[in-house]
Amino acid sequence: MTRLAAFAALALVAGFARAASDPRVEEGRRVYNFRCYYCHGYSGDARTLAATMLPSAPRAFRGMRPDEMPRERIALAVANGVPGTAMKPFAGTLTPGEIAAVSAFVHDEFVVRNAGNTRYHTPENGWPRHERYAAAFPFAQGRIALDTPESRLSPAEKAGRRLYLESCITCHDRAKVADEGPVWERAPAPAR
Repeated sequence: MTRLAAFAALALVAGFARAASDPRVEEGRRVYNFRCYYCHGYSGDARTLAATMLPSAPRAFRGMRPDEMPRERIALAVANGVPGTAMKPFAGTLTPGEIAAVSAFVHDEFVVRNAGNTRYHTPENGWPRHERYAAAFPFAQGRIALDTPESRLSPAEKAGRRLYLESCITCHDRAKVADEGPVWERAPAPAR
């Protein structure tokens, strides 16, 4: 490894450590989990029911490279919106500190680390003992298709699917299915 390559690798690692230790990241997680996940997805993948109803798909952050989605670009989009998309400005809703925090969180959690926002279901966020829903996790995470025939599910999996449909589907609404059925076309807008 050349000296330049070694220096670049060290700088990259230092950048990751600096981003992860940024105190704004946790504040940004709180803002994101309250304001942004409806469209951009709990895991930053824009796979939500709300996203399917918008005229243009919201930005999916996971899998993007840091150079294509720098923190400053995120902050500008949050503050000013993005013309021609469903992304509206939040400058009148969020404080400048909240905009900086949510931008730091999105950049660190989804763009840099390609992580899944795993700290939402905590007691501090209103989820004491979230593990009690563990039977539903395979459906919420897509490990078991929601439309798996009843005869192929164990009693615990049947109970987990029931729990998912009764309690989890409101937020985790993009469960895996084996047969998506017919593809529905969006109806044309009514003429004015």
